[in-house]
Amino acid sequence: MEYNTENIKDLLFEKVVGTISEQDDLIVEQAILHDAAVRKMWEELSRKMETSEGKKVLSQLDPEQAWKETAGQLSEKPGSGNRRYSWPLIGVAATLILAIPFAWYLSSGSKFLPADQKVSAKQVYLKTEGGGAVDLSKNQSINVGQTNIHTKQDVLTYTSGSADNKEWATLVVPAAKDYKIKLSDGTMVWLNAASSLRFPFTFNTKKREVYLTGEAYFEVAKNQSQEFVVHTTYAAIHVHGTSFNVNAYDAPNFTAALIEGSVSAKLNDQMIKIKPGEGAVLGKERLQIIKPDLQEVLAWRDGIYTFHNKPLSEISQVLSRWFDVEISWHTPEVAVQTFTGEIDKSLPLDVLIGNLKLASGIQAELKNGKLTFK
Repeated sequence: MEYNTENIKDLLFEKVVGTISEQDDLIVEQAILHDAAVRKMWEELSRKMETSEGKKVLSQLDPEQAWKETAGQLSEKPGSGNRRYSWPLIGVAATLILAIPFAWYLSSGSKFLPADQKVSAKQVYLKTEGGGAVDLSKNQSINVGQTNIHTKQDVLTYTSGSADNKEWATLVVPAAKDYKIKLSDGTMVWLNAASSLRFPFTFNTKKREVYLTGEAYFEVAKNQSQEFVVHTTYAAIHVHGTSFNVNAYDAPNFTAALIEGSVSAKLNDQMIKIKPGEGAVLGKERLQIIKPDLQEVLAWRDGIYTFHNKPLSEISQVLSRWFDVEISWHTPEVAVQTFTGEIDKSLPLDVLIGNLKLASGIQAELKNGKLTFK
């Protein structure tokens, strides 16, 4: 997905100072989670923010003045695709600060979690409203504000100490991982790699609303008096109780597929109702109904990606998310070649590359976390 550089700069800055809207925050999260170049810069900047100088900048950050004192740019190097980005730095601090999983509470300068509660960018973690983070890679029970968090065998559950709890959090699933969460109403959500879900610890409004980037499968707890809404960058899914899958990694592949029940997809002033076995996709900025292969749609939950006549450029996006590699093209023409087959997440990446070479003759090299197609 291509981003308007100036627009992203503004949104990242809003995220730093805590004034970003829910919908704009989805765009920023998607840029960080789904783009290898952005993710690489994010990791580099996070390392800088661990230094004493970086911490000092954070504690003394004056948003208006810092924006004027942009010190440099990080750009994607040639050879890693057609996209190119420029990102301003605020002295040592970058505009990506708030996405870094450290225990900063920028709005007040206090720490929401203990100072040693840091997480790796390659681990599943829970990001709190105050900028704190909880590493979910281990089985544990930990208090976050009014909520007790439980993690066991890649499943997050929680109990809130108050029915009036207004705290929100974001479950962040990096590349090469997947994770499940049980929400406070009993709704189960399976998150695919390079995805995130922002949710309230307690649904205490007329609507049960969550914000998704990436892909997830939902089994929504039935509640006729409280509608469940999944917001994405591209469209919103409205439901009372049902099972469905949402792929919202990028606009061309946006799909909401219904397994059972009844849902509606909404885009601006357009609302369409989807029946079981149907799906909604984006077509020329309008929603359209299709008949997807539900077995293929849900195969990712078993670690399988099935594709029919898909271009290598699209298949490579799955490789990037599932195996946490950066994709580059030595010969751009290769990207448009189409293939039919499947990817098994349990197999080593070099085995999949070898199979691709045997099947098509396409050459590919994996080196230092970068997969180059020749």
